Amino acid sequence: MYVRRIQGEGNAKFLQLFDLLDKQKSFDEDALRAGLNGTNKSKFSNLKRHLYQHILTSLRLIQVRKSESIQIREWMDYAQILYGKGLYLQALKLLDRAKAIAKNMNLDILHLEIIEFEKRIESRHITRSTTERMVELTREASARNRIQSAAIELANLKLLLQRRFINEGHVSSIADKARAEHYFRENMPPLREEELTFFERIYLYQVYYWQAYLVMDFDTALYWSQRWVELYEAEPRMIEMDVDMYMRALNQLLTIAFITRQVDNYRTYLDTLEQFRESQYKRFNHNSKILSFLVVHQGRYNRIFLEGNYADGLELIPRTLHRLKRYGKMVDTHKVFILYYKIAWIYLLNHQPDKAVDYLNKILNHPGKPLREDIQAFTQLTFLLAQYRLGHYDLVDYRITQTTRYIKNLRDRYEHPETCLQLFRTLLQHPPNEAEQVFEEFIPAFRQLAQKPYEKRAFAFMDVEQFLRSAGVVPKQKNL
Repeated sequence: MYVRRIQGEGNAKFLQLFDLLDKQKSFDEDALRAGLNGTNKSKFSNLKRHLYQHILTSLRLIQVRKSESIQIREWMDYAQILYGKGLYLQALKLLDRAKAIAKNMNLDILHLEIIEFEKRIESRHITRSTTERMVELTREASARNRIQSAAIELANLKLLLQRRFINEGHVSSIADKARAEHYFRENMPPLREEELTFFERIYLYQVYYWQAYLVMDFDTALYWSQRWVELYEAEPRMIEMDVDMYMRALNQLLTIAFITRQVDNYRTYLDTLEQFRESQYKRFNHNSKILSFLVVHQGRYNRIFLEGNYADGLELIPRTLHRLKRYGKMVDTHKVFILYYKIAWIYLLNHQPDKAVDYLNKILNHPGKPLREDIQAFTQLTFLLAQYRLGHYDLVDYRITQTTRYIKNLRDRYEHPETCLQLFRTLLQHPPNEAEQVFEEFIPAFRQLAQKPYEKRAFAFMDVEQFLRSAGVVPKQKNL
């Protein structure tokens, strides 16, 4: 339809370029220029820019009825055009329609922008508006300004807490926890939850969640992630507007349930996410499809680890790899590493350490700097475990020094990695036929660690006892 609209431009070269691009499997600039009668580089660059503008315009036309925010901006643009033509009363009518949608959908920034546009028109022209209208407009502007200020403060704090976690990880001591709590008290704005709008409350719950997650108060983190999910489920239209935020809330619930080994709750949360994805998938945009893949597949692997049905993971791996190949570079490397790590553990728990090593090497040999040090550390420890199971004792002996050096330089120092290293050193001091006995002797140490609050998250990455149960070294039982 859009192409027919612009047919008046004749057999435009940018349309020829689009047809040529559509036929290519991979971008080949030389072939494209040859197909356009040898267009020089300067003209070709302008042609690409022209085509890109038309593509964006056509996409906007497709999305305008699917997105309230795009529709509101379109009406604001129309109001700007009408106002420029001197039709300021008609512009005010359009703005009033746009404002009603913005208010209904809790689009606070757009709402404030519309009010400011209305004020500008009212202040410059005689519109015959009543005094009550002017008073209401100023009150509305003040209220929206307060809401936006609070939302910005909360969003800023959430971002800083996330960055603190990425840079420093969880707290690892009582003193570290005290510093994190002091920072939170100093930066948390004074707010009353009952007075907040929808997104203010969403930001508030996110702030509380990230603070609790940072200090490893998982019960509190679970509470605030539940509030986050419940708020969206109480207003389904807000889920339709931002499905990604709802899926992220469910993912946070799953994360906490996995760390704290709440198997029944985990099943419930994952089933909710799976059902939502299945029912809404056709309506997802590309970003939502990628996000749903990441959270659902990670959720499925974690459920397998919790339930102990490791053979099921072997059936999931090809589907995960197929999706990763489909989405390619659009998936963040850190997210890919998380999946590779889980795939490695599935192979390890299914007595295929050689295949586990293949995926661990994908993480270890990646040239870029890892986003999180803990992934790299636990990958190195799992690599030692897999190589030991393969009987490569000399390699384990060689790599253990490198791994020890890496772990000693970590910002986050926990007992779990140190205990794993001690396990490997002890194994190397005994003949292979005594390995099971050595593993059994270390089980009490790992069980004691699992009870320490600052060590719990490490077991979500590397549960040695789980590995021993899969190998038959200890009886199968509920994970600790």
